[in-house]
Amino acid sequence: MKKELFRFFKMNDVEYKENILLSSISPIRIGAKATAVTYPDNELKLALLISFLEKSKIKYKIAGRMSNLLPPDEKYEGAVIRTDRLSDYTINSYVLEVFCGMTLPHIARILQNAGLSGFEGLSGIPGSIGGAIVGNAGAFGRQISDLLLDVRVYDRSNGYFYSIKASDLNFGYRSSSIMHSGIVITSAHFNLLQSDPLSIKIEMDRCREIRKNTQPTDKPSLGSCFKRPCEDLAAAWLIDKCGLKGYSIGGAQISEKHAGFIVNNGGSTASDYIALSVYTAKKVYEKFEICLDREVEIM
Repeated sequence: MKKELFRFFKMNDVEYKENILLSSISPIRIGAKATAVTYPDNELKLALLISFLEKSKIKYKIAGRMSNLLPPDEKYEGAVIRTDRLSDYTINSYVLEVFCGMTLPHIARILQNAGLSGFEGLSGIPGSIGGAIVGNAGAFGRQISDLLLDVRVYDRSNGYFYSIKASDLNFGYRSSSIMHSGIVITSAHFNLLQSDPLSIKIEMDRCREIRKNTQPTDKPSLGSCFKRPCEDLAAAWLIDKCGLKGYSIGGAQISEKHAGFIVNNGGSTASDYIALSVYTAKKVYEKFEICLDREVEIM
């Protein structure tokens, strides 16, 4: 498998790294080695890579920036596809076209300089455009689907590229119809509003300051571990009421600053993280009879 995989990378000029520790590229600093981490730099290479992996029956994971993905403790025998190099963009009037690997903070800064408003509340979310659309990421009362016009996708089932309107993606709270489909987002169009760059910066700074004061941005994490059980009820509030702030299993700890976050307090494993999330959900159910749904994906 290795020889076949590395031969493909070299023949198709696809950047890759061999036997890389996933903990070195994961925001939570957890994860064993992967056979290869690969960085296709255009959508054709991405499509060729996926097609090759599918036909060769080689395990793979499209990981984006890994901001919502928990890597495993055991070696990942396959290819992890990062979309970092798929980060081009164009702005035409008030419409942004951006590729899937661009991060939300980066594009928010670009739009600020261009005097285009819409991404201010999303500017502190560390994930990529593609992952944010799939999970309908949101903050400060805005979801990314509010701005989306359409997406361009690669369909793994038939090898075709095509576009899908935002209205056809069945967006919900932290969900979309793409989430469990066989399609991969390669780029997207967003509709934005003209505004004053200074006003946009002030709002971005305000959102950033709120995050800094309320979230454990100084410790490795994957953001909120659990989804809200309903619109008016936060998982963090339920967890806090169970007295679990600061509770640890191994190196994984429920943040003392924000009970919705599980942080790596030093030497945490994926098993620690999973055990702590299961224990937390169990305690919340015992006290409130409410089931918490994990937002973080287990790789």
